[in-house]
Amino acid sequence: MAFKRVNVLQKNGLSDPKSYIAAGDLCDVGEKETNGLWPVTYPTSKGSKTRWVRSLTGFLCNQNEYASLSYPAKGYESATVKSGGCGVCASANAIGALTGKCVPVKVLRDLAVGGGARVSGGTDMKQMVTLICRDYRLKWRQTNSIYELQQHLKQGGVAICNAAGKGMFSTGGHYITALGILGGKICIADSGMYVGKYSSAKRRAAVTVSGDLIFASAATLDADCVGRWPRYYLLSKGG
Repeated sequence: MAFKRVNVLQKNGLSDPKSYIAAGDLCDVGEKETNGLWPVTYPTSKGSKTRWVRSLTGFLCNQNEYASLSYPAKGYESATVKSGGCGVCASANAIGALTGKCVPVKVLRDLAVGGGARVSGGTDMKQMVTLICRDYRLKWRQTNSIYELQQHLKQGGVAICNAAGKGMFSTGGHYITALGILGGKICIADSGMYVGKYSSAKRRAAVTVSGDLIFASAATLDADCVGRWPRYYLLSKGG
């Protein structure tokens, strides 16, 4: 799912100025090729089209792009989605992965604030997933089991993960979205991704970064969620 316009390349790596992936397009991303480019097939008015991109940046919802979108709570009246809305953006990524809908962040912000999911500490994820499951015909359950999370992902579900701020995915509480399993690693959308976030030696040794996507072992993810309850909100179709 593209959350903003993405410029594309020809297979030889040269720019294709006449083509682009539009925000809201549901795309099929292939395996990275030997030239370092990702093939992406996306819809157009004349049928599907394949072009290439250098990274997968732009295909996920990122809270850092919403510095001007307010996300107020008691004691945090000046807060924005950038400063406290990782739960909103993690929810957008989960909905997009399951339904193909590119739900505007403002819509989910309003849902969180109006539905009681916005709290002083951030986002009450139990309330948030209850709201999005009601509105987008999903269902959810919670678990602390990394094994249950893995089985859920293999069956086509996604999960919002409750990182505890131990230094891998954040240094404070943070919500990220597990999208699936590829090559034995969990594919994660980090709603708080920024350039250089995973450049430290510790993080480079533990995860692989491609655009806004993070690939980590189950052990790495689980270790960063220890201390949170629940660790994982498992979402699937069929609510």
